[in-house]
Parts: sequence; structure tokens; C-alpha cells
Amino acid sequence: MKVLHLIFTLLLFTVCSLGYGQIVHEGTHEDSFKTFQMDNGEIRYSKYNKLDQTVSVYNLDHSIWKKVHLPLPKEHTLDEIKNISQNTFNSDTLMELVYSCLEYDTTSELEDTNSNYVEIKFTLNIINENGELILKVPDSNHIRILESNGIRKLLVYKHVGQGFNRAGQIEVYSLPSKPITNKEISHK
Repeated sequence: MKVLHLIFTLLLFTVCSLGYGQIVHEGTHEDSFKTFQMDNGEIRYSKYNKLDQTVSVYNLDHSIWKKVHLPLPKEHTLDEIKNISQNTFNSDTLMELVYSCLEYDTTSELEDTNSNYVEIKFTLNIINENGELILKVPDSNHIRILESNGIRKLLVYKHVGQGFNRAGQIEVYSLPSKPITNKEISHK
């Protein structure tokens, strides 16, 4: 009877363990991978390749979904990919990519010529998957998308002024009224 009970317990344990999944390691990626939730709720990964200036966007199964050339202005470096979407900024089905880039400017008008002051100038860009520019905002590297009662707004936070006289400013843009999955998306 004890043997029958032991066999039954082992069989029950085996059946129960098959019904519940385990954590499975799928692979390793560089820390530059970034995760986004698309307008339709799907999750995508993105990775920037500095050598050929492309952004690869991957599905959850790690297969490539899209690859986009990222047109960085001369003397600029990628700061961050802010958002990836399809219907946030216009109504076509092309992927949209929001990114900020920066430029280091050592030609400042500060009185102390012995200082090693370097000013960082940001530019916020929104392009589609063909590299066509949707919006370019100088002196910005932060956005926020809001929705209320079917009305959607894009808030673009700008750095206005120079040096220690720099202040913040918010530019407001209206967006197409197609609803998004998240009520609020914020990227810093």
C-alpha cells in the first residue's frame, strides 16, 4: 500500500509539474535593448547599431520585425530611443520612431575662458520607417503623450536659453484621435 501511495504521489507530482511552466532562459542581449508597448498592445524590443546607424525592432520571439536607418544630424550622437508606434503620430501603417540625439558644443559665450564648459544641445526627432521626418524639435529630449475624452496631445519639453540661464518650455501638439492602448505614455 505504501508503494502504491508513493507511485501515486510521484505521478501526481509529475503531472502537476508539467502543467506549470518554468522560467526558461531564451538568450542574452546587450544592455542597449529597450522594450516598447506598441499602440495595439504588442511588445517589441529595439536595439541601436551605431556602426551602420540603424535601429532593429524585434518581436517577442526575438525575430526581427523592422530595421530602420536612423538619420542622425552631423556631429550628433544618439541619446535615446523614446517611443516606437504605428498610429500615434499619423494614421498610416508605417512604424514611427521617436528619438533624441545630442551634440556637444564647446563654443560657449561664458566670460571665463579657462573653464572647460561644454554645452549639450538636444534634438528630438520623429520619423517613420522610411526615414521621412514627421517632426523635429531642437533643444528637446523629452516627450509625453496624453489622452482624455478621445483627444490626444503630444507634449514636447524644451530646454530654452543657454548655460545657467536655461529654462523649461512645453510645446503642445494635437495628435490624430485614434485611441492608444496606454492612457498616458511618458519617456524621460
